[in-house]
Amino acid sequence: MLTTDQAIDRRILLEADALTADGWEVVILAMPGSGPKDGRVLRVAAGGWAGTARKEWTILRLYRFARQFVPMNGRWMNRLKSVVWRHLVSPDEFARRLMLPTALRRRADVVVAHDLPILPTAAEAAAHHGAKLVYDSHELYCEQGFEPRLQRMWSDIERRTIGTCDAVITVNPSIARELETRYGLARVDVVQNAERAMGPAPAKGRLFHQAFGLDAAAIVVLFQGGILAGRNLEALVDAMACVTVPAVHLVFLGDGALARQLTHRAATSGVRDRVHFHPAVAQEALLRYTASADLGIIPYQATCLNNLYCTPNKLFEYVAAAVPMLATDLPELRRLVDGNCIGLMMDASSPQAIARAIDALAADGARRERLRLNVIDARRRLNWAEESKILVDIFCRLKPV
Repeated sequence: MLTTDQAIDRRILLEADALTADGWEVVILAMPGSGPKDGRVLRVAAGGWAGTARKEWTILRLYRFARQFVPMNGRWMNRLKSVVWRHLVSPDEFARRLMLPTALRRRADVVVAHDLPILPTAAEAAAHHGAKLVYDSHELYCEQGFEPRLQRMWSDIERRTIGTCDAVITVNPSIARELETRYGLARVDVVQNAERAMGPAPAKGRLFHQAFGLDAAAIVVLFQGGILAGRNLEALVDAMACVTVPAVHLVFLGDGALARQLTHRAATSGVRDRVHFHPAVAQEALLRYTASADLGIIPYQATCLNNLYCTPNKLFEYVAAAVPMLATDLPELRRLVDGNCIGLMMDASSPQAIARAIDALAADGARRERLRLNVIDARRRLNWAEESKILVDIFCRLKPV
């Protein structure tokens, strides 16, 4: 498995677990980074400083420095990426020069590209080894609101390579249909981003109440995940000034450069005492924190096709933790949230509209409890044990004879 991730995405680790349990030997080739030790993860060494990829390593270091101060997916970060891709190195060549030498040294029967940036490199490695090629499209990568020239660049890369894949996987039916239509593919399999949900639902905790000294009656509305641009988080903070139920507190669980701006925004809006920021926690501890919330919230807007069809990890983490949710009325969110009666759809076009949705559930404890019971029921269907069966079946078709 090849990925340009520094912090390995949960989906990749879950897939590796499922395939290992099915008898595969799995190696995850990734960029240098920190994180829990995992014997399956092979980090590319930073030897490129003395080799042919010196320019690429320099760019990688500068990017990681910049993301500490500039929100990912924000206007300035997108401009920076555009300058790099247009004038310094093409996006496919960037990943190729950093990762291909290591990929060629590791014999494989199947090579998996996790998302578009690594797909051409994975295709070259698969051809070298005579291996099957799998493309796991975590999203509509080239539809993330890039400037037109960069969007065309990514689209051309995907179009050139996707037809050589032996299997294409993605995260929901809408993206599968889009990929099939756009590239004339006969079949794109869907493996949803479900979380492990073994055993009974986790007990409701008080971790956020303890962390922030909240009153016992406080109602915690949780947004978890990267605190990044393009997620409508500014409107979510502004909504707290319009929420009329005084017991409501908004908690952000995660990291990102936008957190500083949102902290200032909460202060200037007069809601600093009701908007709280908790640093990211290890994946193995995450659901205990999630289960300490009363409501999960997904305020994304359809600012691009990728957002329109989103099914973010947090949705399935809310399900695994038995937390009902408020979600923007987007097609895939409606299919899962409204279709399973595990939350309410909301209009997220303004802070006032978000506030009305929060007030509606915050003021109705009986309704929240009914939704929570529905989430507990949905855990039996929307969990990784079910999705992993689909994944294993796909790879069974690819096993060497």
